[in-house]
Amino acid sequence: MKRLSLWLALSLSSACSDSFLQPKEAEPTNIDDRLTLKGQVCTSVPDPTGFPVKVVLVVDQSGSMCVSDPPGSQMQGSFCADALSRQPPPIPTEPARVRALKKLFGQFAAQPNVQVAILPFETNVKGTWPPGGGFASLADAANLASATARVNSLQSELGKGTDYQGALSAAYSLVSSDIFKTELMQPELLPRTRYVVVFLTDGTPYPKCAANDMLSQYADQDNPDLLWADSSSAMTFCNAINPQPCMDPTSSDCVFGYVAGTDRNQNYQLYSYVDQLLELKASHNIGDVRLHTVLLFNEEAVRNCGTMCQDLYGSYPNVPPGQYPQAAHKIAQHILTKLAERGNGIFQEFDDNAGVANFSLGALDYSSLASRNVMKTLLVRSLTAAPGDVDRVDDADGDGLIDKRDNNFYAMSIGKNWTAQQFAADSDGDCFDDNFEVLHYDDGFRANVKDGRGCDPMSPLTLNCSCRDTDGDGLSQYAEDYLHTRQTVVDSDGDGIPDGMEARYGLDPTKPQANGLDTDGDGNPDFAEFRADSSPIQRDNAFFDKNGYEYEITPTELPNNTICYDFSVSNLQMVKTDGLPGAQRIGFNLFKVYFAESPESGVATDYGTWRTACAWAQYAPPTVRAPAGPELDFGPDPKTPAAPFKQPSTMTSAADYLVANRCIGIHP
Repeated sequence: MKRLSLWLALSLSSACSDSFLQPKEAEPTNIDDRLTLKGQVCTSVPDPTGFPVKVVLVVDQSGSMCVSDPPGSQMQGSFCADALSRQPPPIPTEPARVRALKKLFGQFAAQPNVQVAILPFETNVKGTWPPGGGFASLADAANLASATARVNSLQSELGKGTDYQGALSAAYSLVSSDIFKTELMQPELLPRTRYVVVFLTDGTPYPKCAANDMLSQYADQDNPDLLWADSSSAMTFCNAINPQPCMDPTSSDCVFGYVAGTDRNQNYQLYSYVDQLLELKASHNIGDVRLHTVLLFNEEAVRNCGTMCQDLYGSYPNVPPGQYPQAAHKIAQHILTKLAERGNGIFQEFDDNAGVANFSLGALDYSSLASRNVMKTLLVRSLTAAPGDVDRVDDADGDGLIDKRDNNFYAMSIGKNWTAQQFAADSDGDCFDDNFEVLHYDDGFRANVKDGRGCDPMSPLTLNCSCRDTDGDGLSQYAEDYLHTRQTVVDSDGDGIPDGMEARYGLDPTKPQANGLDTDGDGNPDFAEFRADSSPIQRDNAFFDKNGYEYEITPTELPNNTICYDFSVSNLQMVKTDGLPGAQRIGFNLFKVYFAESPESGVATDYGTWRTACAWAQYAPPTVRAPAGPELDFGPDPKTPAAPFKQPSTMTSAADYLVANRCIGIHP
């Protein structure tokens, strides 16, 4: 609020003193200054492809997989070949998880909104798909063939480790990178996107390493929440003096990124990646993020394998070797259950030949967040008047600074030439409007001096620049850069209030106006004040009660799954504005209507799809009023290019509102 200090302090002092005010003579009038805007606006039919589902398949391809889910690595005399020979009939010819993945691919091939990434892991993550990184749609035949070929090769590339930590780290990196890319390209998709991570394994993490080798007690199958000691077969690896960290992610013996003598695959490390994954949902306004875990721990296959497979999943103190698999199974159940719980997902388990043979991934939730669209916001704002103490006052250029009140103050303090620039929202032409520069006075902005953070067509730094409001939220690209708002999104924080309306009062457009927030403490929540077109930063109960806009909205559901809203916004006070530049255009009032629709599944967080409409009226007492009647009517929403409600980017400058047939009512 420091930025508001100068403006607020002097505004409040002027309310208590007439030192800067010139009394205005009351004008007799016999006409009403109130207007009602009526009309209809309808939602659009949602496009299912606008609701992405991005699936990350983290698939174990460690050596033990040829026992839990045979066959695999079929070289004569290999461990896998020997284990397969001990398998009771029927002898499998294709791994169950490969079969399940291909079946899932067939499901996704019919869903163009679903995109997939595959992260195979063992000692390291390797052979990811798609080869170039990111996600790819399997609705593309070439992608489907490529993904199928990749999973067909899983069992021929089995490795030594089961590095949970590296796999979860890779999944987090993939999702976070995709989010950052989407934020730059299509941020409006984020609240409509579901990320689903499926973590599939057959065993416990390996290698497990502890930085502290002197604890009195370590984790075991009965105390799986404690710190794990070094895996017995990895003690040398865990503690080796290794000044050169492993830099080769293709190595079968070196865990990429591991620093000898530190913790690895400890529970807290695994959980932290899942927690970070889930934190992306709130920090980046994602529709949904969740992690499911799947365990293929085939104890029956291990028993059939005999002693050669007893220590396949590790050895455990105070446990007979014949019970190693049972101990490992118990530990894997515990860890994967916890991961799923923290990941807001579910844990599935398949623990014998029959279960593995019938294993499927199709039961997990890959559905999109698509739903019918409903109204998120309908707001009206005057672009030629601003809230005063009791009534609205002239603001012909709509920049938020009133035309006459505190004229002498602004002339002295910011050097604004009101005679020449009264109707210029941006007096110095630097792409920061005058109100913005007054609000940010403490940050060095001046309304009559071009600011280096803005546009100066003659400066080498911004040569030939121009002001653009690409999304129609009321802020130029330079103002958006300064405020860290989104240049392609009308409402950067998804709170239902356009960025420009929040910035007009010095509020932060990147932080949602929570339900019930009352910045000025006058008993009227901020959102109610925005709807009323009163000030959320000045205690103006008298103004709110007398001049607050009043809304009546009636929805009608249509057979095509859209909703039409008949609206009536009344108690719009018109003011006698001075003549616009170039003509004696007295008393013209401009009103702008904002409408946002959002999927019903995410109204609270969706950025909304916005449209705007505008209306002119004239009020010059004692004789002039147009319309003569009490209201202006936009009529029904015809859903055509000529409809009153248009893309916000088509209504960003004074010239836009003067285009023939752009606004209803009588044009200046």
